[in-house]
Amino acid sequence: MNTVDTPDIRITPAHIDHYREHGYVIVENFLSPEEVDGARADIDVVQPGWIDFCLDPTIGKPHNWEQPFRSRFPFPGDHLNAITVHPELRRMAAELAGSDDLYCEQSDLSLKCQGHVADMDQSMHCDYLNHTLAYPPDDPAYWQTAYLVYFTDVTEAHAPTAVCSRQHYPEKILWPAMYSRTARPELYDNEVKVIVPAGSLFAYSMRTFHRGTPFRDNVGRAAQFITYAPAAWKWLGIVGWGSKAIRPDFARWIAVASLEERQAFGFPPPGHPYWTDETVAGVSARYPDMDMTPYHGFNQCPDDGGDYR
Repeated sequence: MNTVDTPDIRITPAHIDHYREHGYVIVENFLSPEEVDGARADIDVVQPGWIDFCLDPTIGKPHNWEQPFRSRFPFPGDHLNAITVHPELRRMAAELAGSDDLYCEQSDLSLKCQGHVADMDQSMHCDYLNHTLAYPPDDPAYWQTAYLVYFTDVTEAHAPTAVCSRQHYPEKILWPAMYSRTARPELYDNEVKVIVPAGSLFAYSMRTFHRGTPFRDNVGRAAQFITYAPAAWKWLGIVGWGSKAIRPDFARWIAVASLEERQAFGFPPPGHPYWTDETVAGVSARYPDMDMTPYHGFNQCPDDGGDYR
């Protein structure tokens, strides 16, 4: 049963233009009230009492609220699964990647509240650290489109995601992929809080600096992370080896592994069209101990004088 099969356009050309200019877009009321209600019913099966608490914090937090939580596709019920493959999410990802040959690399339910292990004041970061073994070039062929769909209201008190427009980080090589407030205050000074009603959508990319903010009251939030990637490339995906690449021990191994050993884990081989000036520089920045010699000389672009710091 697919409960999300509507032909209406909910992500407009203006939304796409904003995403391309700023690296993110907010689409308020993306889901219908019926879709929100269905998703909430599914969540109540996964974690009983959580939605009730989010809607009325005075009733108290649900059982085991403080425990780390993870629920990944497929979910009990039809609604969260249908939202995962929502035609509008797939259409936007296909337009950005220039191809409809996509796969869903992530569909995770996110439940958190004040005092929960996920309640934290994060540093500004890009998500590619655990979504790819390599580096996300500014190239549609390798574009990963990430979404956060909200099933409860998000106010200033509900730990809204903060995002910074790409206009404030013009360098081509986004490394480091995480900055403290003192290291790059402009990312924080120019952040936008995603404060939205239930049913809204936040779309961003692996090249978008953003962060989680802490709760300011005894309240909770329910949302779903969904990410699409081109199907062709084995080194992409949070449910694959890319999710391990954020670990220092795995990163050290990648840097010193042989070409054949890296390729066995899906790393792009020498001579692959992936390798350009940008990706060689990006991977080298991420893995400074890696010998990049085998990856040079393929599909290289003339030096355009860009900031590859």
